[in-house]
Amino acid sequence: MSLAALKAHADRLGGASLRDIVDGRGPALSDWVFSAAGIELDLTKQRLDPDALASLLGAADALELAHHRDTLLSGGIVNPTEGRPALHMAYREGAKISGTDAADLVARTQAQTREFAQAVRSGTYQPSGKAITRVVNIGIGGSDLGPRLIADALAEFADGGPEMRFVASLDPSDLRLAVDGADPETLLFIVASKSFSTQETLMGAEAARAWLSAHVPADRLGGHFAAASAAPQKAAAFGIPAKRVFDFPDWVGGRYSVWSAVGLSLEIGLGPDVFAAFRAGAQQMDQHFASAPLAENLPVLKGLVDAWNRVALGYPSRCVAAYSARLGKLADYLQQLEMESLGKSVTLDGAPAPTAGGALVWGGAGTEIQHSFFQWLHQGKDVVPVDFIGVKRHFASADARERALAANMAAQGAALLDGRQLSEADEGELASHKSMPGGRPSAMLLLDDLNPQTLGALIALHEHKVFVEGVVYGINPYDQWGVELGKVLTTGILKGETKEYDASTKALLDRTDFGSR
Repeated sequence: MSLAALKAHADRLGGASLRDIVDGRGPALSDWVFSAAGIELDLTKQRLDPDALASLLGAADALELAHHRDTLLSGGIVNPTEGRPALHMAYREGAKISGTDAADLVARTQAQTREFAQAVRSGTYQPSGKAITRVVNIGIGGSDLGPRLIADALAEFADGGPEMRFVASLDPSDLRLAVDGADPETLLFIVASKSFSTQETLMGAEAARAWLSAHVPADRLGGHFAAASAAPQKAAAFGIPAKRVFDFPDWVGGRYSVWSAVGLSLEIGLGPDVFAAFRAGAQQMDQHFASAPLAENLPVLKGLVDAWNRVALGYPSRCVAAYSARLGKLADYLQQLEMESLGKSVTLDGAPAPTAGGALVWGGAGTEIQHSFFQWLHQGKDVVPVDFIGVKRHFASADARERALAANMAAQGAALLDGRQLSEADEGELASHKSMPGGRPSAMLLLDDLNPQTLGALIALHEHKVFVEGVVYGINPYDQWGVELGKVLTTGILKGETKEYDASTKALLDRTDFGSR
């Protein structure tokens, strides 16, 4: 995004009263509220006016956003550093790739995972003579955060499926908690790793196998494991038969993988029909993204507004405040989706990026967060845009708690916008302590209700808005080379090959006797 093109708008609006901007919309206020796929995007409290928005949309046209979008959805190369398309949408029929090998792989894998999920749920799959009652997903990053978020958010839609638990950490207590209280003969471990070599995942799987081997005969051990992987030979060497290794192709990035075989734990725990409805909701957002005019397109508008706040107005972070206990993991999920995708400082051609990349993303679940970091949001020196994510049904609910939850969300947006200015005549010497500057923008994403369809649409919206930001910043949102360096250095430490490491790191390893093990 060219700062020169937007500087005049940012200078004009940056110091203006946000309340005046909002109230000045008048009858056109509704023009700043957009809807699709059961989700309403309210941009009325953004530091934008029609001229600035028109300039943003003009920038999108100049960057040929529609062309790049079509390339993405048709399976073109959008990850040039690795020479790959990004086809996670194919698992929800949101990509235009019918008749291709990729489409055939998707259809085959979906049929296989559905059949296996039904066998587990029905109790006909019994590796040790007992039905599976608990599924433990072993993965990290998108192979953990995606399934974990969906399991929490849609738990009430599960219909008698096995319990779901998750292991991501190298901390041994993570696995201990996941298997605690279970009959080992009723456990199924799902190893989600594209390469089947990710350190945390593989070590977790090896620890699970070692634990299980003390309770299950060796000839039945492999029956308690399945995998989502692109490395069936490695999975076989681990002891998982090929028929229970489900394709996780390299054109599905980890943070976009919940739609694929990585969602197997969900398909088992929630049921294939619930998982299909989740995919269908995402497909609705895919179709909207593909066909809606840019000026009415939710992922486009959200991406442009987030880029405006980051680049033009200079806000370095964004808070995600989800007003539903069932969305308690949403901020964590979006943190990885966005920061691993947009945390880049070079353009597609390898040149230094002329603008900042994506914002720092953080947050939590309301109303709990109102009693933690909202003090900082209201009175801290930094201005942080907030995304309020809630459920429209709560506003008219007969349950007083749901209405109070909705009222709190609305009130926090109003408080951030207006603040509170008190005089000494009213409050004496505490006036300045009790005053709040206000003028802090927010957006609201309202789901008609929280169900499989709207959750799928919400996640797809954010996936596509990340792509929009990637086009705006001129970066590749589908690689993650920054993750790799730490892995390489970890291997060096474990092997004792630290000659070239810095003095501080070597001193740490020496005084903790790391090398003596």
